Amino acid sequence: MLRKMEQTKAQLAGKHHALDAFINARQNLLVEYIRLSTNKKALPTQAELDEFCGQLVDYVSAGHFEIYDYVVAAFEATRGNSRILAERIYPRIKQNTDEALNFHDKYTQADDDTMMELDRDLNHLGEVLEERFELEDRLVSALDLVDRLDTGQPA
Repeated sequence: MLRKMEQTKAQLAGKHHALDAFINARQNLLVEYIRLSTNKKALPTQAELDEFCGQLVDYVSAGHFEIYDYVVAAFEATRGNSRILAERIYPRIKQNTDEALNFHDKYTQADDDTMMELDRDLNHLGEVLEERFELEDRLVSALDLVDRLDTGQPA
């Protein structure tokens, strides 16, 4: 995931301030995820989990309320139709968002019994995040295509 993250960051750097902020938030979330999921010596504190859960919600919210709307508007302005994005990508992102929010709800103020499931749930969340990053990269690639078409570059 980190290698792909660096490729995406290199591809998008400087294209739009909202995209830069979004990619940085993604990177921060991934770093914190790795830190939580690789520490096998001790469970994280509730404060650490709350911080991570806050980052998770901020990240998925930023995607929905900033980046996705921007991508759809840009795509519609150039191609006149965002149906492909709406039909193929958004339903999967919605499901993905629900899973991330379920993790948040479960681990914000988690009790001892819930904490026993953290390792399994972090592994699942890693799969969810990986899929989400791929879906978001597809959206951003659509935006990159729109930018190239606007400037007359070959698609």
